[in-house]
Amino acid sequence: MSKANSSVPNIGDKAPDFQLPDINMKMHKLRDYTGGKIVLAFFPAAESPTCTAEMCSFRDSMTDLQQSGARIIGISVDGPFANKIFTENRHLNFDLLSDYKRETINKYGVVMENLGPLEGYNAAKRSIFILDENYNIIYKWVSDVPTIEPTNYEEINTVLKKTD
Repeated sequence: MSKANSSVPNIGDKAPDFQLPDINMKMHKLRDYTGGKIVLAFFPAAESPTCTAEMCSFRDSMTDLQQSGARIIGISVDGPFANKIFTENRHLNFDLLSDYKRETINKYGVVMENLGPLEGYNAAKRSIFILDENYNIIYKWVSDVPTIEPTNYEEINTVLKKTD
């Protein structure tokens, strides 16, 4: 597999655009999401214990996130079918997009090479990017350890509630 061809964008950078399918194979571009802040939540593997805990935390805080005008977008390298089962099993109430070609994780510099013992299987590093209404990155958190959830969900909520 190819190595990441991009470094992680910094706070203040314009977020790289993408075009990815959702669980129904409808294509979405980042620029299709308008009218508020966006939380891009990259995760390594649908239905894995830590990914389930993280995505369910976002699901359970959806009302607060929506009140702050934010939208959540989950992104993994899992196919649309796996993401659909994950969405249905966990009653997720936000879009999960499939980066099955691994182009977006490369653009964001969040490639985790060799997931667990699976040599050559590159997944997304668990990462959070919050974008403002103009798609500028206003927060980032990237973990090199796939079993660690975002360190502080309250910090994410604080960033989302700030008005500029």
